[in-house]
Amino acid sequence: MEIKKVRRYEDQKTRNGTLEIPITSERPIFLPSHPLISSFSVFALHLAVALLLLAPGCSEKANVVDISTLPTATGQAIMDTSYIQIQPAWQGFSNPEKIKIGYDYILYVTEPDNNRIVMVDLAGRRLGYSQYVKRPAAVTEDRKFNLIIPCEYDTTVSGTVVTVAAIAKIRLFNYDHNIVAAPVEIVYHETPKQQITRDAAGNLITGREFTGVAVLPDNSYYITRSGNNNSSPVDPDNMVLHFDKNDRIYSSDFIDLVPSLVPTGTGFVAINKLSGITTFNTRQYGTDFILTQTDPANAFKVKWITFNPGSELFAPSWSSHFSLDPTKYAGGKMPDILSGVFVDPEAVMIDERSNIFVVDGSLDSLMKFDLTGTLLRESFGPSKSGNALLHPTGLTYNNRIVYICDSGHDRIIRYELSTDLK
Repeated sequence: MEIKKVRRYEDQKTRNGTLEIPITSERPIFLPSHPLISSFSVFALHLAVALLLLAPGCSEKANVVDISTLPTATGQAIMDTSYIQIQPAWQGFSNPEKIKIGYDYILYVTEPDNNRIVMVDLAGRRLGYSQYVKRPAAVTEDRKFNLIIPCEYDTTVSGTVVTVAAIAKIRLFNYDHNIVAAPVEIVYHETPKQQITRDAAGNLITGREFTGVAVLPDNSYYITRSGNNNSSPVDPDNMVLHFDKNDRIYSSDFIDLVPSLVPTGTGFVAINKLSGITTFNTRQYGTDFILTQTDPANAFKVKWITFNPGSELFAPSWSSHFSLDPTKYAGGKMPDILSGVFVDPEAVMIDERSNIFVVDGSLDSLMKFDLTGTLLRESFGPSKSGNALLHPTGLTYNNRIVYICDSGHDRIIRYELSTDLK
């Protein structure tokens, strides 16, 4: 039985590790309609503007910010470097929480207070707003140009409205990338017995909430789920769920996330209070994912989880990519990513070189790690940025630029790494 399970997962892993290119021969792809020009012309315009923004002498001024050490870097030395903030910041958002650049090279920003997704081009212009989607917690886009959104959903039970965690999709390709016209489709939701109740501050009291989403190369996707009821050995609130490209959930025994990941506690594979998730776009790390969590009791708040296919003697399982054994590392030095540097990591992403970026909402910081978990000098806290960040909650990356949801200032700010400049 175990051998069959391993084979089934390895088949899935092979698919996840293979980059799919969307087939678009059925119909042309159009980007969002513009009030003055055709949707096809917008694509050319957006591309031209993006190139102009990157060109020397463009109208946007680069602001070089001084660099010092991170506020809780546990004494490690971080060499000074320069970090380029692109001006101006994009103002006028309402508590933007998460941001993602899609495969269409358009940015999508969640505004949970306004119950919507904002579509933004690379020049910072708002191209439109989604139809109503309740409390979007995160957003990503698959290779078929579908937005996948963990959110909430109201349903009626015996005449009473109850709210449950849900997953919504916006199929942009079917509507010529017009987010205003594209309906919000609820493709999955929890049962009414998992009804969400919150306190006055919005903190979850009962029920389950979906907190993050990350897509895999085969258009399947992971969803992070959190809640306060974790007594069930097979269906605790704290989970990482895997859905196929048609929004069907894989059973937990298929991907073996339970009991490999522990829903409570403070250990190395405990996943309490999940806040974000990201995946890799490489064959080498095809099914791996990186989690962030805000549990104050857990010292390991950023976890790189990898799959072990098992053998005839050992069942398949998920485990940490990093080890707590110092003898596994040169000089016996543990990776910085395990050093307790985080307080409230709200989001994580990976660039094309597989560097790991994390924003910490309590430290008002951006931290960058390489594949070995070493904290890199491009990281910065308030003293480096001139207090530019106030409770950052989301980030994404494209073409050497990091986009950050500076939610405390209701804006999006952009940084360009000086080490990447040509």
